[in-house]
Formats: sequence, C-alpha cells, structure tokens
Amino acid sequence: MSGSGSLVERLSGLDGYAADLTITEGLAPGAVLEGVELEGCRFDGSMMEGAALRGCTFTDCVFTGCNLSRVDLDASRLVDCRFVDCKALAVVWTRVAPAALSARPWDFERCRLDLASFQEGELAGSRMVDCSLREADFAGADCRAVDFAQSDLAGAVFVGTDLRGAGLVGATGYAFDPSRNRVHGMKVDDTGATGLLRAMGILVE
Repeated sequence: MSGSGSLVERLSGLDGYAADLTITEGLAPGAVLEGVELEGCRFDGSMMEGAALRGCTFTDCVFTGCNLSRVDLDASRLVDCRFVDCKALAVVWTRVAPAALSARPWDFERCRLDLASFQEGELAGSRMVDCSLREADFAGADCRAVDFAQSDLAGAVFVGTDLRGAGLVGATGYAFDPSRNRVHGMKVDDTGATGLLRAMGILVE
C-alpha cells in the first residue's frame, strides 16, 4: 500500500487482509490502496473520489453512500459486492479484473453512474436498478438479463450490445437501434418501445 489517507493507515497493520469491518474512512484524491483483501466489510459514506484501488479484492462487501467518482479500479476484483446510494461518476468499471466466482457481476441500487464505461464488459445477470446511467457506455458489452428497472439511460450507448433477456421496464431516456444490438427477449414498456421505434426512424403518432 502507498499514498495517503486514513483508510490506508487503518489497514496498514493488518497484513493485507481484513474481514467484517465497518469502514467510514476514505482516500484522498490521488491516494493509492494496493493489494489488500477485504471480505464482508461495510463501507459507509467513504469518500474515495479520484483515488486508486489497485490489485485489491473485495468479497461480499457493501458500499453505502460512498463517493467513488473517478476511482481507478485497475486489476481489482469485486466478488458479490453491492453498491447502494453511491456516487460513482466517470468510472471505467471494465478495469476490474474478472471475478469468475461472482454470482452477480454488478449490483447497483439508487447509484449515480453517469459517464460510466462498461464497454466490452461482462455484465450478464447484473442489477442496475433505479440508477442514473446517463451517457454510460455499454458498447459491445454482454448485458444479457441485466435488470435496468427504473434507471435513467439518457444518452447511454448501446451498439453491438447483447441485451437478450434484459429488463428495461420502467427505465427512461434510452433510444437505440435494435438492429445494431442483440435484443431477443428484451423486456420494455410502451414508453421504451416508442423510443426504440424512433431510433429506427419510425414515427409514432
């Protein structure tokens, strides 16, 4: 571990592993937390904007009310973690290392994820419920059976995206060409269907 910030200081004497902690400490912009393994920990209101979590492993952790905007997740693993009421703007989530044992790659609820990049990511089975995903990039991503219910997808990019079985009922703002994506079994409501038709140049009156 290197850098500054009370979270680095708290974990520095734990030989790189900790379990069942409640963590409220954060990281200063530019600070680095590296190579730690945290299991069953609860991050409550931690401020980590602009920090780096490199080569870390988080298993069964819950992040609530945290600021993770512009966090660098280079080579870290998140296994069965949940994010609730978090702010995480402009995060490149695909910098995370694969977590083969994770039952659900991503579980977000009521989070602000604007400008996120999931490009070419493996998201199948994820939850992104009641989130702001404005201008998020899902190009080329595997979004099979992803639950986008009640999320704001204004300006989100879906090109070459696998949306088979995805749920967009209650989601708003999205408008993409179904012919440029895989959409068999995708669930939409009347409002969403209108946006899809307009994206194809079909006028709905």
